[in-house]
Amino acid sequence: MNFPTIRLGWATAPFSIFRDPSLGRRGRWILYSALIGAVSGVGAILFDLLFQFFQWMLLEGIGHFRPPASGMEGGVGYGPEVPWLLPLSLVIGGLIAGALVYGLAPEAEGHGTDAVIRSFHHLRGKIRKRVPAIKALASAITIGSGGSGGREGPIAQIGAGFGSFLADLLKLPHQDRRTMMMAGVAGGIGSIFRAPLGAALFSAEALYSEPEFEYKVLMPGLISAIVGYSIYSSYAGWGVLFDVPAISFHEPGHLVAYVLLGFVCAIVGAIYPKVFYGVRDKIFRPMRIPNWIKPGVGALLLGCIAVFYPPALGMGYGYIQEAIDGMHSIGFLLRFVAVKIVATSLTISSGGSGGVFGPSLVIGGALGAAFGQAADILLPGLAPSPAACIMVGMGGFFAGVAKVPLASVIMVMEMTGSYGLLVPSLLVAVIAYLTLPISVKLYEHQVPGRTDSPAHLGSFAVDILRLARVSESWEPQRGGTASVRENANLNALLELASDSNQDLYPVVNAEGKLIGELAIDDLQRALLSEVPEELVVAMDLMRPVNGPLVPQDNLATAAQLLAERETDAVIVVSNRESAEVLGTFSRRDLIVAYGRRLEKLREESGSDGPSIPKPQ
Repeated sequence: MNFPTIRLGWATAPFSIFRDPSLGRRGRWILYSALIGAVSGVGAILFDLLFQFFQWMLLEGIGHFRPPASGMEGGVGYGPEVPWLLPLSLVIGGLIAGALVYGLAPEAEGHGTDAVIRSFHHLRGKIRKRVPAIKALASAITIGSGGSGGREGPIAQIGAGFGSFLADLLKLPHQDRRTMMMAGVAGGIGSIFRAPLGAALFSAEALYSEPEFEYKVLMPGLISAIVGYSIYSSYAGWGVLFDVPAISFHEPGHLVAYVLLGFVCAIVGAIYPKVFYGVRDKIFRPMRIPNWIKPGVGALLLGCIAVFYPPALGMGYGYIQEAIDGMHSIGFLLRFVAVKIVATSLTISSGGSGGVFGPSLVIGGALGAAFGQAADILLPGLAPSPAACIMVGMGGFFAGVAKVPLASVIMVMEMTGSYGLLVPSLLVAVIAYLTLPISVKLYEHQVPGRTDSPAHLGSFAVDILRLARVSESWEPQRGGTASVRENANLNALLELASDSNQDLYPVVNAEGKLIGELAIDDLQRALLSEVPEELVVAMDLMRPVNGPLVPQDNLATAAQLLAERETDAVIVVSNRESAEVLGTFSRRDLIVAYGRRLEKLREESGSDGPSIPKPQ
């Protein structure tokens, strides 16, 4: 790929290496991905510093409350010393975040990962340059003031925004921009969760609600995630996010309990998106107040809950760490699950800024902890340890609601180091994913599969056209196609044109062999010339044949020939040796043939959608 010179002066000088032809395409992509990962890793560090600052200033400074942290992030929680001050911290944060988002970048509201998915499918991978910065600042304020949100949304948008910017800077095509954007998602999530492999899988799997991957994203995403993870871990530490005891799967009898846990994750998972989007659609969107105030209203409602139940605030990782250490009862854990669903909905569905991945993991972990304790009582001898159920529940719950069964399992393994639970984790994730309907999803801009994405519309249309030949879907026009002899004069040509509705005429020799073609435009130009009409013959006006088509050609070839010409049709001959004219194939014929082929594929698949082969 040759890149044009970008005239932006000194600002683009560092990027000149990306246009070095000696690197080759693969070499350039390694550099692209590494740079995106580096920016994502630095962005994760900056966001973490912003979050800590606003938590110190708002939640700790005003609310006198610090939620407990996960094992890796350390820090014992305290407070709240004055619970009624918690709503004040939350409302201040909600109003500031709302003003930032709706005043400068309205697309930064809500959870950022879904916005990136929408950009991939519908916006050609474009993200406005200001969005990542506004998203990061607004999310740091929202979560730092006590809002129930996750860090992956803003970090994903930082990486995705830089990937989109870099593609624009290098004037890359839309598909490359989409890939670089998702590599940024992998870099950001891989950094903040210390899960490079799971983040790369997530960036390729989260785009679709059915079991499909955006395979072109995997390698760039993996490189980006590794670089981002290395940079962020150099700052935050190299351990796993949660301190987990050594646990492994070695009792087949435990699979009974794990199967039940999969169904429990699916049941609660069916509730979570309905509450999340129900709060948005039935409470906040109908409110007749300025949009920037709505996050403050959601924060006020959350603050009222927090006065009586402070664990509703913050990311919630510390409470899962405490559950792993055996510190919470079944009653506390079930209340925590219910309140966390409501708290996350009030924070983000009101227009606040934050991610939903983190809260989903927390909800799944608390659900697994409650299930594990109950199973230990009800199924003695068949129940795995509650700590194991926490790990498995985290991945299983998120697999169902986010439609990412593989990525969720791998990410939890990396976040906890509990690789010995891979088998039950996969089982629970698959059960939760398959039990929940495809329509029940946390990322509403996911599309079912690659064939449903506007990003792949052109490539799949070509694949359909390649499956059908011209002879299968086209017949010569009734009455035949009017051809002209090479020696026909202009008067004869004009008379023929007035008696037919063709706009393209094959020119044949005395043997009937195709030697050229005439369009209506050619006749019009001849009339405007000063040459006597009786001296002008078809051979003087004809142009070389574009094609021609033969019945054995596929429809993709016909589409390519039609795209390369101004006239509405291309000539069809029996074979290219004899060049006997059979008729003309028009753009309308192509559309009809495409529709017939699509209908045939639907009938063969026995569904409402086509079963279309993957592009080669």
